[in-house]
Amino acid sequence: MRRERPMVTTVWDEATPGAPRVVMVYGPLAPGTEVFAGQRMLAELFRLELVGPAADGIGVDPSGIAELLDQGAHLVGHCTGATVALHVAAAAPQAVRSLTLLEPCALRATAGRLAAYGEPAADTPGLRPAALLTADWPKLIVNGAPGRPYDDRRGCPHPTPPGYGEQVADAIGARHLRVEDAGHAPQRDRPGRVNTALRRLWQG
Repeated sequence: MRRERPMVTTVWDEATPGAPRVVMVYGPLAPGTEVFAGQRMLAELFRLELVGPAADGIGVDPSGIAELLDQGAHLVGHCTGATVALHVAAAAPQAVRSLTLLEPCALRATAGRLAAYGEPAADTPGLRPAALLTADWPKLIVNGAPGRPYDDRRGCPHPTPPGYGEQVADAIGARHLRVEDAGHAPQRDRPGRVNTALRRLWQG
């Protein structure tokens, strides 16, 4: 997969100076302002920085996201952006205040290992979850109903199967939230329920 440097496409910040920062990573399915539209209201309390691939890119470089975290920020990722966020959290745990994965569709959990779909099980190291299990910041995974698309026009190439979110949550020691009446973007389909969980996480 070709990687591009991340691009901060939008900053939503109506909070008081010094409010907690939240870096929100999205993938190529849709623009960040669409993916995280339901979280726009949270900018009254937090500085939200939406980060995604360049216009012609299909992914972002995790090392670039780690640089954006700087002295510390909450980290959120949706779909393939969740895969990037997970790698960033494992590589730079000192810069993470909390980790939220929304429908992390591009990962699969095996014994002691998290791997991207398409990676040979024995030929690549993948991501070992031990560093995430021992991290002292909170972790949350949010899933909609299994297998549902992003919308009528767009769907994830690796739809989340039943029990998938719970499996990844167990692997990294995260709390799991299932939003049954939502699709592949629970933060957009049911923002009230998801935002309540995010506020609690970020205000800790």
